[in-house]
Amino acid sequence: MKRSARGGSLFERSNLPIPTILQFLIYWCMEMKRKFICEELNISTTTVTDWASFCREVYRVILIWRSDKIGGPGIVVEIDESKFGKRKYNRGKRVVGRWVFGGVERGSNNCFFAVVKNRTSEVLLSVIEDHILPGTTVMSDCWSPYQCLSDEGFVHLAVNCSMHFVDPDTGANSIEGTWSTIKRNLQGTNHVKGQLVPHMAMWKRKHSSAQSWMESLLDMIKEVYPPRSKDKRKSKKKKKKGTK
Repeated sequence: MKRSARGGSLFERSNLPIPTILQFLIYWCMEMKRKFICEELNISTTTVTDWASFCREVYRVILIWRSDKIGGPGIVVEIDESKFGKRKYNRGKRVVGRWVFGGVERGSNNCFFAVVKNRTSEVLLSVIEDHILPGTTVMSDCWSPYQCLSDEGFVHLAVNCSMHFVDPDTGANSIEGTWSTIKRNLQGTNHVKGQLVPHMAMWKRKHSSAQSWMESLLDMIKEVYPPRSKDKRKSKKKKKKGTK
């Protein structure tokens, strides 16, 4: 009995040649421009958009599945919030968009991000408790909603509002540098109306292990869309029918 190479796999959803799909995944991981991918692979803009959406959705699902807590006793986690969106009328300081609250663990690439409806103490503390382990040294600015952290099982270090978060060991501007990187990668995307969470997930996965991006992406696709033994099930049914 012949078995299709596409059956029960991610290739089943497309008529594209398998080598073309794999090459697309490589280009996508390399963050190549859409026009370049279309020309190199001789595929339409719609096809590129569909497969890019597929990859982003995989990242989003994995972020939800693997939302383990970070930090722990003796570990420093920097927390901060930033608004994602566009300046109103393209000028001034007022930004229309969503608030995102996040944390970065020093000494590793572990991090978390959460879109929040507001920045009250109750909301931010709930996110912190969902994503950071008790006993963690939490570093934040001196904004008042964070002042209750010491009463909730965390060691709280407040940094003067006029200063920046800088890792004394590496000199890296961890949490603020993270916001800059994410916003730069979001340029040109409709992140305010739905793309924000997938892009956050992408950034987190790209910086959370030493695996190559392509290897990491394939592992995640396999986890979200495990191969199905479709042909095998059909074979069993036919065999059972013939024995009656």
